[in-house]
Amino acid sequence: MIIEVKDICRDFNYYEKTAGLRGSFVNFFKRENRTRRAVDHVSFSIDKGEIIGFIGPNGAGKTTTIKMLSGILHPTSGTALVNGYIPWERKDDFKRNIGLVAGQKSQLLVDLPAMETFYIK
Repeated sequence: MIIEVKDICRDFNYYEKTAGLRGSFVNFFKRENRTRRAVDHVSFSIDKGEIIGFIGPNGAGKTTTIKMLSGILHPTSGTALVNGYIPWERKDDFKRNIGLVAGQKSQLLVDLPAMETFYIK
């Protein structure tokens, strides 16, 4: 297996804010702590040579999962191996063998191949 993901989860903590000046004053002394689960018990494996598509609706956790597999984010729970490495440990050998380009279509020029857009300043 090149990529093996088992039961991976990612939670984000944030504070619930009340609108208005009065709400800002109240929030200064008492804030409601909330948790949002972005990735919920995802498991999959990818063998060498396989080509996959990672699709789903907005807010499904696609980008969060990719960020965890590239070592940018740590999961709340679960395990993952990418080419034999645990991504969030960010070992030098792992970082030398992985790359990630994330962005919107509008950041690429339609008339050029994707690789050539990196050369334009």
